[in-house]
Amino acid sequence: MQKIPTGVTIIGTLHSIGAIFLLIHVIISIPFIIVLFFEDSGLGFLATFDTIWNWILISIHATIAGALFSRKKWSRNLVMIISAIGLIFSVVDILSGNMFAIFSIIINGVVIGYMKKPHVKQWFNDGTF
Repeated sequence: MQKIPTGVTIIGTLHSIGAIFLLIHVIISIPFIIVLFFEDSGLGFLATFDTIWNWILISIHATIAGALFSRKKWSRNLVMIISAIGLIFSVVDILSGNMFAIFSIIINGVVIGYMKKPHVKQWFNDGTF
């Protein structure tokens, strides 16, 4: 059994942490959403849609983390696709004047470059556990 690559551990852990923080955010915001419905139903519905979106993001983060740690072959490609999408949006952010998007460009570039390394490809393609 090969040792899990360090970068895969880091990426999977970051996705796990992201899912946990979003879950905490959703749980904490439930009472505020209920109060919003009593004050302004329009804002209450908007907050409800935000909560639904957060549940979708929680599912995505948890799925990616679980797939990375369980060596699913498709998870490497999914991480690269999501990073490429993030890279494109970061370039658009830079072009629109957000200079802080350079950090997102660097992180997404590092993730894509790391996932293309031979030992990472081999780890995902090796079916032995």
